Amino acid sequence: MTLLYLVTAWVAGAVAATSASAPVDAWLLVALLCTLCAVVMRSDRRWRLVFVCGVCLALGAARSTVAQRGPGPGHVAHFTGTGYVTLTGTITRPPDPRDTYTGLRVEVESLTADSESFDVNGLVLVQASPYGDYEYGDRVTVSGTLLTPPEFDGFSYRDYLARQGICAMIQNAQVDVTAHDQGRPWLAALYGVRDHARRTIDRLLPSPQAPLLNGILLGDESAIPDDVDTAFQRTGTAHIVAISGSNIVIVIGVLMGLLAPSLGRRRAAWATLLGIAAYTVFVGAAASVVRAALMGGLAIFATQTGRRAHGLTTLAFAAWLMSLWNPLVLWDVGFQLSVAATAGLVFFSHDFERLLETGLSRLFSAETARQVTRWLSEPIAVSLAAQVTTLPLLVLYFGQISLVTLIANALVVPLQPYIMLMGGLATILGLIAPVLGQPAAWIAWIPLTLTIEIVRGLAAVDWASLPFTITPEAAWIAMGALALGGLFRFKHPEDRAALVARLRQRVTTYAVLVAGIILAVLVWSVALQMPDGKLHVWFLDVGHGNAVLIQTPNGVQILVDGGPNPTELRRAVGDALPFWDHDLDLLIVTEPFASEIGALPSLLDAYTVQTVLTNGETEQTDAYQTVAQRWNAQNAQVVPVFAGYTVRLGDGVTLEVLYPFTPTWDDDETRDALVLRLTYGSASFLIAPELGADAEAALLASPQYLGSTVLSLVSHGDEDANPPELLARVSPQVAAVMVGVGQRSGLPDAVLLDRVEAATGRRVYRTDQDGTVEFVTDGASLHVFTGR
Repeated sequence: MTLLYLVTAWVAGAVAATSASAPVDAWLLVALLCTLCAVVMRSDRRWRLVFVCGVCLALGAARSTVAQRGPGPGHVAHFTGTGYVTLTGTITRPPDPRDTYTGLRVEVESLTADSESFDVNGLVLVQASPYGDYEYGDRVTVSGTLLTPPEFDGFSYRDYLARQGICAMIQNAQVDVTAHDQGRPWLAALYGVRDHARRTIDRLLPSPQAPLLNGILLGDESAIPDDVDTAFQRTGTAHIVAISGSNIVIVIGVLMGLLAPSLGRRRAAWATLLGIAAYTVFVGAAASVVRAALMGGLAIFATQTGRRAHGLTTLAFAAWLMSLWNPLVLWDVGFQLSVAATAGLVFFSHDFERLLETGLSRLFSAETARQVTRWLSEPIAVSLAAQVTTLPLLVLYFGQISLVTLIANALVVPLQPYIMLMGGLATILGLIAPVLGQPAAWIAWIPLTLTIEIVRGLAAVDWASLPFTITPEAAWIAMGALALGGLFRFKHPEDRAALVARLRQRVTTYAVLVAGIILAVLVWSVALQMPDGKLHVWFLDVGHGNAVLIQTPNGVQILVDGGPNPTELRRAVGDALPFWDHDLDLLIVTEPFASEIGALPSLLDAYTVQTVLTNGETEQTDAYQTVAQRWNAQNAQVVPVFAGYTVRLGDGVTLEVLYPFTPTWDDDETRDALVLRLTYGSASFLIAPELGADAEAALLASPQYLGSTVLSLVSHGDEDANPPELLARVSPQVAAVMVGVGQRSGLPDAVLLDRVEAATGRRVYRTDQDGTVEFVTDGASLHVFTGR
């Protein structure tokens, strides 16, 4: 407990220094005086402890004061606000790909502004093109406007980046790579494996299962769709995605189990420590991960030296080490939640386990109650212990209380060890050869899908979460009360080795049962997702973009365009197609602009395409060049087409190109998107994502038959692009429009919607309101299903 007092004093000093204006020398003088008093009072144990705590408080304040000093001379932050600059530096972290940009952390060496060059230092956050090819260790030249990170209502992005050593940023930057392999070779190798692992997971699993597994295993949450991320927040299960102590426990168990038989336990322990360190760097070394890794390492060290690792003192020592290195970590939300959750496990998990067992013993025999408690301990007792101590912080930072969190955690937490074990196995085998990892990936798909669907289902309940606000003072008073109550109830925490042993025993005991369930689920999942002899056409909900997915009765899969949002396209395609199928028979690019194909490079990282149909235009844009590289790397056959080109897809399904009438690649002035008509029996679909005025006039003047059962409204429902003449020629029975939520264009046009609804007698299906719209037809009847 002495260590706990000392660390508490250190943290109190670090926090006090943020509001006190005392210089470092003053704090050091206080530390010296307290040291002298401790020496004088060394015979009195209590007073000695008080003065030693005073020393820690003063040193913590001094360290925090040093950390909060502004950037020193020559720091790049002094040049913010000077306008357009050119920087030279090196990428120090793996690129962070987002939907609209790629985030780069650049260690700057020189800066040029107004034709004058300066030697500078410091980190800059660079938001570069999402289509660029960047790697850790690349030496780059960055051009753009150097800015101070902004501050928003309720959130300071500036402080968030400052805690990571970043005081400046450049948005919409022009980045040129001038050299490769300028970083540390061992880090480059580690980050290279991580990137390869991420791509392997993307190849083995669809979205959103692949992004979720990337988050759980690799700490890469960037590609998790917004709706899934929101569902985890509403159900209080976001901790599942974050790398935490449970990941480290499993890593320790796996490494010790593999290494101990050949190296012996002592050598295996040291090798495991190295493995934990490598895994921490591998997944990004976030504050919560470092905390968990330090605690795991300290527990191993204690075991090897014959000592018992106490959870509370280990937590305190890990927090002290991290705040000694960087006191600003104390204000990191992830670190605070991680420490609070771990403290909750130490303080209350045993009490909740005993309470659970007592309640069950009233319903079952004592032995049955113990068995059931062992099953429910982690999803209920342990989760509840962590939620109790993190609740004030969750309310403070996120402004909501989840009312379904207990149910959600009870259902999904037991699935996470299987996700980690099978997902990790699939990734390792997939790195060797994708075909080796595919069976394990299919098994991992089951708990991943169950997790996602449970969380989505509970999040859809109106009362899943309630908005709730609390002042910082009230939140920290509540945290203090919980800490005091926990200390009062404090007993020795559960040994980590026992936790690993219990996990291993559980997996071994029920291995046969689980294998049978897995096999049955896989067989039924495959059977239910096999082609059903009907034509399926999905108007995908990908934001403000066009994307149409087609599956013929015999299983041929076609994608028309993809829109601009990679995350949403991956999610929408993953939800529609079978989880094991990562092949597209045909990709159709109606026109080569970022608004139509910006999301395709990311999709083609996970899906293979055999044939590509285009209108023949080859725009020299980053979006087109990047997607062309992807399909060229897959040796896809690229076919430019125009009116008269017909694809017979089997089972009576026909895809016709209706426009343009002449090859656009022969006329530099012509820019005409493809117009398609899909036919199956008496059902047909007219797909015309974009049409210019001249193209529309030419199409209406032609004798071609345009009649179709389903019409996709042109240009997201713009009235001018959908004249009454077009509606009369097509004479649809139903119409759909692909449009983004919250876009400011005012589309689809209300007058057009009224006209179409009057003509068809049905409302227009909209992806912003209905989600993905699926049409299913057997060639005679037509059925419509919506995503929401």
